[in-house]
Amino acid sequence: MNRRPAAFAFAPVLLFLAACAAAPVDMSEPRRVVGTESAVRVDAEIRTEVVNPGAPVPFTYAITNQREETIAIAEVLPETTYDAETQIITVNIGSEVPGEHLLPRLITIAPGEKKTFTSSARMAFVLQNTGNPRVRYPASLRIKVNFLGDTKPFAELLDIPQKAVADTKRADELFPVWLEQNEVVYTNAIPMRWAANDIPPPSPAPIPTRRGGRRP
Repeated sequence: MNRRPAAFAFAPVLLFLAACAAAPVDMSEPRRVVGTESAVRVDAEIRTEVVNPGAPVPFTYAITNQREETIAIAEVLPETTYDAETQIITVNIGSEVPGEHLLPRLITIAPGEKKTFTSSARMAFVLQNTGNPRVRYPASLRIKVNFLGDTKPFAELLDIPQKAVADTKRADELFPVWLEQNEVVYTNAIPMRWAANDIPPPSPAPIPTRRGGRRP
């Protein structure tokens, strides 16, 4: 069984997590996005207005656990997707179904606790048919945080010192449990400017001339 979702128009981006040491999200920042679902709140501050192919989009996000139980997110590289219909980039953060061999470290967030992270999403994708005027370019960005609502089945991965554990048998055992326990929070989408639109189109090729300077 293929455990990974099908590839999208966007390649995976790099996300570097720096938990707890990050500066807090500026709640007065106009480029802030927020999402709340099932007593878990996500606040994020997008630190740029431009989506530039190959350049990072830096942001800070905070997860607040308003539940009575501890939740956890996995410290993994995210998958970034683009929906041409809505023109929304979605940066997926957090828990992910275990791989074939590796189980990622889980960062816990206790009841009533808030943890802040910094990250940087690199837009390393290629849009097809960019010369077509009907191509729908990215126009906004949102964040999707995945988390595990019940941490008990994953006790051996909670706040471990290593980034991952290699255990094929255990990864296979946890696969259905991970799917069942995974929950998500989406933030609202914030407008972004697609920088490639700022590049002027190439000049038309010159009309060839015959000898003597006359055009055909």
